[in-house]
Amino acid sequence: MLNATNYFKEICNTLKETKSDQFHFCRVTGLDYLEDVLAKVKSKNAFFAVDDSDDGVTTCNSGGYFERKSVVVYLLKKYDVKDLLDREVKLNEVRSIYRKILSKLIIDKKNVSALYYLDTNIYYHEVPGFFAAGTCGLYFIISYSEAVELIYNATDWENTEEP
Repeated sequence: MLNATNYFKEICNTLKETKSDQFHFCRVTGLDYLEDVLAKVKSKNAFFAVDDSDDGVTTCNSGGYFERKSVVVYLLKKYDVKDLLDREVKLNEVRSIYRKILSKLIIDKKNVSALYYLDTNIYYHEVPGFFAAGTCGLYFIISYSEAVELIYNATDWENTEEP
């Protein structure tokens, strides 16, 4: 089972451009909240935030059951709101980091069993305008499936018999 928070924290701490002294790693619960980003926006200049609270779905594929999950990763940098050139520079930095993270995901898809069923369509969205107290950046969504064992056990139920 993939622990997305730990996985992306490790990426943040090992990618030279996002090491924890440059990007603040944090957890959030959606674009509408960004709790830790907003709490630290005065003291930090860049954020690597992970939201693993997304809903999932259980599906049947080739006779087996899988749980499909999504994780949203936010890469945000503060910029001088009066200087659109500064915004462009920071946004280009974030775009470059995003591509490096994707290259790591592609390698890890082969080496990390929890990512074996990683969806290769990885959607990203750039954050428009003035956002989260003067940050710019993007967020991307990875989706992956994990095999789940669904075995009915009559002893788990009251007043039922084995089918």
